[in-house]
Amino acid sequence: MTNYLQNSDLSCPECQVGKYNLKLVTYYTYLGSELITVPDFPCWVCDVCKRQDYDQKALSQVYMMLSANLGKPLERGRKSKPSKIAQSSSRRPQQSNK
Repeated sequence: MTNYLQNSDLSCPECQVGKYNLKLVTYYTYLGSELITVPDFPCWVCDVCKRQDYDQKALSQVYMMLSANLGKPLERGRKSKPSKIAQSSSRRPQQSNK
């Protein structure tokens, strides 16, 4: 994954002074209620203000691997019976046409 990453000459969008450098950090995210960590994740870090931006290509690969349906069996919930709609009777007295 790191063969396409190199230090860049991009200026930091936050401080507009620093330059981005590639660092490997630990990426944290939640998948449902579980904490997922990815070690050695490529991240661009500003050398002045320390702003961090995750590498978009690596981030899209992680999102693809952690997609909601990947590796999970299909959930087959209980089939609920269709609710019966009770026919409501009118509470108004019927008027006769005379």
